[in-house]
Amino acid sequence: MQKRDRKIRRIAAVQARLHRIAEWQLMECQARENQLEEKQRLILEGFNDESKLPDLAVQTASQSLRAASIEQGVVAKTRERLAAHARDEGRKLKHALKMVKSAVGRTVRADEKRVLEDEVDKAVRRSIEGA
Repeated sequence: MQKRDRKIRRIAAVQARLHRIAEWQLMECQARENQLEEKQRLILEGFNDESKLPDLAVQTASQSLRAASIEQGVVAKTRERLAAHARDEGRKLKHALKMVKSAVGRTVRADEKRVLEDEVDKAVRRSIEGA
């Protein structure tokens, strides 16, 4: 039983680490998405300024805006995939923690059973010796 309990605890520890990694990747993706939104906002503010921009600057800003928009679409899809992965890892972690809780319960019950059997054996020996 102890070997099985150690394995279950090791599985839970690995699952917790995988869950943390998935959440970290999701946070990185969300940060990248925020950076792209900020970049787009700055480019649009440049377009909206009252001052007239040279045609070359407008063309360059337009290309940058288009590239940022495309990249943001890719990042949004990646974020959705990472969010689903993080949810899956969370479910797996919950399951592993339930397994650990069950293993701990089995261990406690086995210990209680052993103590009870020891006490019964002692009581039987005392009654035999007293007779």
